[in-house]
Amino acid sequence: MTQIGILANSVKGGDAPGPEYEGKFLQLSWQGRDYLLFASFAIHRYHNQILGQFCEDNSIPHRWVTEESLAVDDPDLTVTGGGRFRVNQSRKMLELWDDSQVYGRFVERGLREKIAAAAHPWSGFALNIR
Repeated sequence: MTQIGILANSVKGGDAPGPEYEGKFLQLSWQGRDYLLFASFAIHRYHNQILGQFCEDNSIPHRWVTEESLAVDDPDLTVTGGGRFRVNQSRKMLELWDDSQVYGRFVERGLREKIAAAAHPWSGFALNIR
């Protein structure tokens, strides 16, 4: 089962996001589980920042080699790829597209089913993958 982590269900300062917002997402597996991690641009602008927060939250050994480069010291963690997302609350739409410059494009195969089966605030939203 895929775990969906939404690191961006609010923006900095605790304000709720507007009816439409965008960000980046990361697709990874760790300890035999698949994860999709979403973060609005107000929280994290880069995929490696999303990964850094995941590692921090789960006590996974990691270190910043440079300001832009993150090294993860856990052989059980594999980043599959990433992309961008847009949520439109009023249209009940989740859109996924693009690819991460560091980790490559997310894997589409089976993604629609994994998102549909996971519990998250966007359950029941239409999914558009481009």
